[in-house]
Amino acid sequence: MNVRVILVGPEHGGNVGTVARLIKNFGFRDLWLVNPRMELGFEAEAFAAHAKDVLNRVVIVSDLDKAFEGVSFIVGTTAVHAKKTSNVFRISVTPEELAKKAVTIKGTIALLFGRESKGLSNEELRRCDVVVSIPSSPLYRTLNVSSATAILLYELWKAKSERPRGCFEEVSRDNLLWLIRLFDQFSQESSLPVHKRDLATKAFHNVVSRAFISKREATLMMGVFRRNLQIKLKSELDM
Repeated sequence: MNVRVILVGPEHGGNVGTVARLIKNFGFRDLWLVNPRMELGFEAEAFAAHAKDVLNRVVIVSDLDKAFEGVSFIVGTTAVHAKKTSNVFRISVTPEELAKKAVTIKGTIALLFGRESKGLSNEELRRCDVVVSIPSSPLYRTLNVSSATAILLYELWKAKSERPRGCFEEVSRDNLLWLIRLFDQFSQESSLPVHKRDLATKAFHNVVSRAFISKREATLMMGVFRRNLQIKLKSELDM
């Protein structure tokens, strides 16, 4: 299991150092920062303790597009649960549910953590394949970014150590995105308003991502969508 921890707009060197330490604690390697608002100085090194090698490998980028290069699956994190079923951007799974599914992924998994002050935006979460939320007291739901990182990395490490054996060929990210585009094209024929079509496409994205579908399953679904789109096009040309 390859995991890339991505911190968006980190504001405190102590948190970055602690996250670096946690990455090493649980046997992972990669830490990326997107537009950090702090310097990687003494504070980060002090909190990293014996994980300075992780800090030395930190990759700093200017935007999410660069942070997602080479990634197969993107996991967003949020403390703000969907209060209404209509909010498809914040429908979340638990860390345990994520870990059970993540062991089937052969490529790199990106764990995306938001700013200490305001977390991730809806637009940033929209780009994620799945959103995970850590159950906590309704009196104070928000965990420190390093605490949230510890919980998620522990669950992933535990699942990796107990990785089940079996035959499963994971769908590639390119094919997954192509499947979602086909669904969107298919939904355009439904005469739904644009905003509802966007929500339906995001809902479909959520479903296939949480299910961690296989390459074969994706291929079968793409065949159905392609067939129906071809039939629709042919009927229009025959009119």
